[in-house]
Amino acid sequence: MGQPYDIAILGATAAGYAAAYHLAKHRYRTIVIDAPHSVDESPLCDWVPREFFELKALPKSLKNKSQAISFKRVCYHNANLEKQVQYASRGSIGMFLQHGVLCNALRTAAEHAGVDTRSTKTPPTIQLQEEKVTLVGTIQVTAKLLLIAHNRPHDVLADLAMPVRTVPQSQLLVAGLDIPAERQHLEKFDGSMHVIELPDHSELGLFFACGEVIHMRVISNSPASGTRAAELSDMLANLQKGELLPGSLQLARARGALWRPPAGVALELETHVAKRCILIGTAGGFADSITGQTIRPSVESALLAADAAMAALKSPHVQETLMKFKTAWRKHLAEYLRPPNTSLRLLLPLLFVNKNIVTKFTQSLLQGKNI
Repeated sequence: MGQPYDIAILGATAAGYAAAYHLAKHRYRTIVIDAPHSVDESPLCDWVPREFFELKALPKSLKNKSQAISFKRVCYHNANLEKQVQYASRGSIGMFLQHGVLCNALRTAAEHAGVDTRSTKTPPTIQLQEEKVTLVGTIQVTAKLLLIAHNRPHDVLADLAMPVRTVPQSQLLVAGLDIPAERQHLEKFDGSMHVIELPDHSELGLFFACGEVIHMRVISNSPASGTRAAELSDMLANLQKGELLPGSLQLARARGALWRPPAGVALELETHVAKRCILIGTAGGFADSITGQTIRPSVESALLAADAAMAALKSPHVQETLMKFKTAWRKHLAEYLRPPNTSLRLLLPLLFVNKNIVTKFTQSLLQGKNI
């Protein structure tokens, strides 16, 4: 099998490629394995807070390569679309992008930095051993350490047979739709994210324009099933009736998706570290508690894990050094992941009678700050 890799990364996600790029830039022999996995992140248009592209370990050209589009306003609409308030900033507060374009940009940067990439049609079996980690399947890879960047924490921990008392699971469910639209119909949306109050206060609606696509989503904390497509359809019809969206859209060319981000699970997980292994990205439960946003927390968790892995490879005490990841991610991400002290869905109606809380509400929505 030849010399083992320094680090193998299971998961061809933004988190996986970001970690691989960071490791390769520090001259560690790294491989990313693209294997079948559950959909826990948006495969459609998405957004990130402004701070994402300020992460120093990411490629400097990533913002341009990922075709990110800045937004400076968040507009809030009540349930019947009769009232509106907005938060506006002189500078960027976030970026719209297509998740697939971001992943491709990170993969290209990782490969140019020297990362190997392999694909397999079947999930490999993970063997965590005293001196190495082996992935066995249609391909076989051996490495000194392993980072797992995809699938739900519950499934990953079961695959690793880790002795944990409980495995928390998120109730968050997101339904999204990308609808192609002509450029002249999108000009009034440029630079704005729109947040919609929905009749069910366990749900939140969003829409924005990214390039020549209108992206819509319904974010739900309700345990009810089988209604998300209908809710998305109702929201679209109401937005068209209220003339917030064009009356004629190319719905036949629309792309839809349903995913379950592990919102806030990282905070409840007993451990992210197994023998010579760290759980990052969605595997580690790194997703925002309000919107299910995964890109920023999953990528930042991956970069922190890469730092821990590099330190562990230099240390005579590999496992003890890997355990320092717990302190690192809590220091940088706990506030962003922690649920707000007051439900934003219950607070949303108050924005239309008390504009003084709009700024704090927006900071909580985008940056996880408590109100």
